[in-house]
Amino acid sequence: MIDYHIHTLLCNHAMGTMQEYINRAIAAGLSEICFLDHLTLNEKGSALSMTPEQVPLYYHAVRRLAEQYHDRIRVRAGLEIDFSPENSECAADIIKPYDFDVIAGSIHFLSGTDIVSRRESKNNTMDVEEICSQYLDLLERLVESRMFDVICHIDLPKKFSGSLPERFYENIDSMLEKIRCNGMAIEINTAGFDHPVKEQYPNGYLIEACGRHGVPVTLGSDAHRPEEVGRYFDRALTLMRNFGISSISGFKRRVRYDISPDWKPTQSYHR
Repeated sequence: MIDYHIHTLLCNHAMGTMQEYINRAIAAGLSEICFLDHLTLNEKGSALSMTPEQVPLYYHAVRRLAEQYHDRIRVRAGLEIDFSPENSECAADIIKPYDFDVIAGSIHFLSGTDIVSRRESKNNTMDVEEICSQYLDLLERLVESRMFDVICHIDLPKKFSGSLPERFYENIDSMLEKIRCNGMAIEINTAGFDHPVKEQYPNGYLIEACGRHGVPVTLGSDAHRPEEVGRYFDRALTLMRNFGISSISGFKRRVRYDISPDWKPTQSYHR
């Protein structure tokens, strides 16, 4: 089993050393993990991200740990890049010198508002319809950029609202088809079980649609503390099996490969 979404201290809102995350993954019986820490280039989100100058430090630290632990677990190097059209070229230049395994795209900011911040969500003047409209427009541009291997928490706007308006689903089939054709995978992110929405990202309808369209999926806990590695994976695996997902995607040097899931993970963290 794998966990392809693990953060580090460099994002300024996580706890624990990289070794502690790796040791937790080994204890949980995982065979492969990917550090997928934040790179956010817009000014609003820069405080919750590594800086561009820290990318070399981060990359080489992961590679050293991958060598150190090579006989116990596979350790991959990735980045979660907050997508914004105005910064996409800069992001591409930053990552170009490094042979990352995974580049994942996410969307956290709309019209200068952090849509995943509890405090900002309370003061947000946009309603759910407007949030989803802006989010979908930006998501389409993310997909068309062809910068990314994985899309993180694709239905993230539901975090506080608990559900998504019909507008979100109107063109989802065409969106998933574009994702498939562009060779991207969608992340099943189990952090949502600890969020107000109390379910994984994406929801069951979208997981089923991924299976129907042949869109690959990967699996991540979005861990910001070592004890969160592998959290709720038993629930995620049950959903995947119920919706006909037969494999999980791993990556090496940005080349995707299939992993057969272990339907009975040895451990799964629950709060």
